[in-house]
Amino acid sequence: MTSIGIIGAGMIGNVHAETAQRVGTTVACVFDSNEAKRSAFAQKFDCEEEASVESLLSRDDIDGVVIAVPNFQHAPLAIQALEAGKHVLLEKPMALSIEECDNILAARDQSGKVLQLGFVCRYSPSAMVAKAMIDDWSIGKIVSIQATLLRQRGIPGLGGWFTTKALSGGGCLIDIGVHLLDLVMHMTSMNAPKRVIGRCSQAFTMASYDYDEMWSDPVENGTFDVEDRIRASITFDTGMVFDLNVSWATHIPEQTIADGLLIEGETGALIVDLWSDEITHAYSVDGKPHSETVKVELEDAWNDAFDGEHRAFAQAIESGAVPTGAGTGEDGKRVQEIVEAIYASDDAQKEMAI
Repeated sequence: MTSIGIIGAGMIGNVHAETAQRVGTTVACVFDSNEAKRSAFAQKFDCEEEASVESLLSRDDIDGVVIAVPNFQHAPLAIQALEAGKHVLLEKPMALSIEECDNILAARDQSGKVLQLGFVCRYSPSAMVAKAMIDDWSIGKIVSIQATLLRQRGIPGLGGWFTTKALSGGGCLIDIGVHLLDLVMHMTSMNAPKRVIGRCSQAFTMASYDYDEMWSDPVENGTFDVEDRIRASITFDTGMVFDLNVSWATHIPEQTIADGLLIEGETGALIVDLWSDEITHAYSVDGKPHSETVKVELEDAWNDAFDGEHRAFAQAIESGAVPTGAGTGEDGKRVQEIVEAIYASDDAQKEMAI
């Protein structure tokens, strides 16, 4: 049985602890700079609380750590954990810059420990079925993908670190868009993006946004200097075109445009809702259109995805290598390269090479 510590006692740290215990991993300890959150977490998960990162990392009874903290802390804490000889499951995004990604990779290589990226959507049951169909050539060569994730009122922690570029690295793109960037490359096995054109916008302000519900509450008189909407078109070396459509906030009503992936191949198409128990497979027979519903086995898609991620991390700790299909540091850096190219394209108002 593996044993881990968790750095960060916020919402996502709680999700990781619940998941770890569900799959049989021991949550031994937690650190968070907020003492009240730390104590509540320790009580909830019956684990010990540590007063510093250093004391947590010095423990001999943990094999690895989950880093679930604000984005600007990802690189320094991942490097510190690796240098302390701990395996690391690092929440997305990998870091705030390509340079920080390189520094994390150097620390990983020097330590000989495992670095797994928290690209949990890879373990969505429907995404896994769709990937298997793509790998089996069920729809032929992939020509284009449209990926959509639109929240109408879903800005996390408006005014706090989420919406402060110096601390987050960006807005909805680096927060939730990274999941789709990674997932599309993972599902298609296409890892050579070549060109991108992207447009970022901010439809709302601190004054005009009406907070509805989100896991992080608004911060009064805070900062909001990042995008709440992003659209990008990415071309790969194979010629595949990937259109990305993401928002934290929009005037478009919920479900007007279905969230998920529309994957078109030369001989068919897949319509994939990441959290559904079925996907649509469309194709032609004798020139006539046909479609079928492919059932997806699942219990709870959200929990199933996190369970898959943590089983992979437990396997990584035991074997000393990231399992096939899990997110690697190289995957995290590749996503960061696309993110930075999209932001650069928006700044320059032109297509950019990646």
